[in-house]
Amino acid sequence: MIRFIVLKNLDEVKDKDISLEGLCYYFANNIKADLEMMEIPVSIYSIGNGYHYYLLAGKDCEYLIDPSYSQFLPKEGEETILFEDFPASVLEKSERGKEILGNLLHDGYHKLNCNDMDIYLDSFRLKERKKHR
Repeated sequence: MIRFIVLKNLDEVKDKDISLEGLCYYFANNIKADLEMMEIPVSIYSIGNGYHYYLLAGKDCEYLIDPSYSQFLPKEGEETILFEDFPASVLEKSERGKEILGNLLHDGYHKLNCNDMDIYLDSFRLKERKKHR
């Protein structure tokens, strides 16, 4: 059911040539509403004080839903502003991270195991802020 809801929401923007960048809050709210109508427990979370939104769904929060994760793929000639490295590049450094990345890019969600949530959250390493005197 989660797969159906995520793909339904992605299909709404797919043919409109719209970038997924900045749509995480839109998707999170729409998917949350759809899952709640189906009585599937779901919660919205944010990274970096509202910089990026994702969902945890299922009775035991066993699904990570992040259909706009592709915005964190490395882009040629572009540097990250907020993060130490592109989050997708961080996931690519481990086998488990590669699996999470593949599922998020292909399906928009990932069924969580063991420390998958830690791996996902670690991909969003914020840059150290320099203190001004």
